[in-house]
Amino acid sequence: MGVLFAVLSACAFATNNVIIKKGARGSKSNNGFYITVLMNAILLGICFFVVVLLQDRPFSISWQALPFFLLAGLCTTGLGRMTLYSSILRVGPSKASAIRNATPIFTTLFAVLILHESIALLPGIGMILLVGGVLFAGYGFVKDRERSGNLTEESRQAQKQALTGYGMAVFSAAIFGIGQGFRKQGLNIMDDAFFGAASGAFASLLFIIVLQAAKGKLKETVEGVRNDFNRYFLLAGALTSVGPLLFFMAASTLQISYVSAIAASEPLITTVVSALFIRNQETITPATWTTVAMIFAGTAIMAVFAG
Repeated sequence: MGVLFAVLSACAFATNNVIIKKGARGSKSNNGFYITVLMNAILLGICFFVVVLLQDRPFSISWQALPFFLLAGLCTTGLGRMTLYSSILRVGPSKASAIRNATPIFTTLFAVLILHESIALLPGIGMILLVGGVLFAGYGFVKDRERSGNLTEESRQAQKQALTGYGMAVFSAAIFGIGQGFRKQGLNIMDDAFFGAASGAFASLLFIIVLQAAKGKLKETVEGVRNDFNRYFLLAGALTSVGPLLFFMAASTLQISYVSAIAASEPLITTVVSALFIRNQETITPATWTTVAMIFAGTAIMAVFAG
């Protein structure tokens, strides 16, 4: 069941990547990220309280696990998704998702060094393919820049935006990987996916509130969220609530390094959904398909041999 939950989590996040891009096209203020974080806190909070009411045993908080769940939410839903969202707006959902799915590299380092998990040979080969896919995408971007010597100023600005987008995707991958490690640490202490997901969602919402207040933009953000509640962002909020919950459920039964690698099938699903629904908004090149294929091959090996 852990493999199934990890794949379903990838499906939720992949569809969200495309929905965010589609919603942003009709958005006046690009507040999709803030809306989804708010929706996460509301929906996951409701799910947690419903589960507490329905379960037979009384709920008890583990104060040792709580800091890990809060850090996981800050790293993934907070910093990770914020930078991923910015990357999607600059380079498109397929490219941003493919680069961000270097996450298993960082999750594996965390799992081996901090959680003392061991990596078997064949899953290790799968991870190498994942790394290869990310490096191939980076190489393609460098070659594109080398061919841009005689571009107009407008084109140069577009290249600069793309470079920023790729950088944000890489940072998102690193911080997501660390956050996933914190999730597993919390689950090792308190095996409660609903509490873990809800705690992380509230931590990320608090982070956004404090960040916008510090920048003097809290009032502007609140007004933007209120005036920009379109159906795409609502759907994205629902998908990004289901995604972390499924990931927590997968991590309850599998090593976090394996769950992270299986969930990296996200770029393949993102590319397929993107090609179906926003064909005229994003160019999907053969290089992108090659990157996705390498990442998917690595993910498939992980799924088969994760045990």
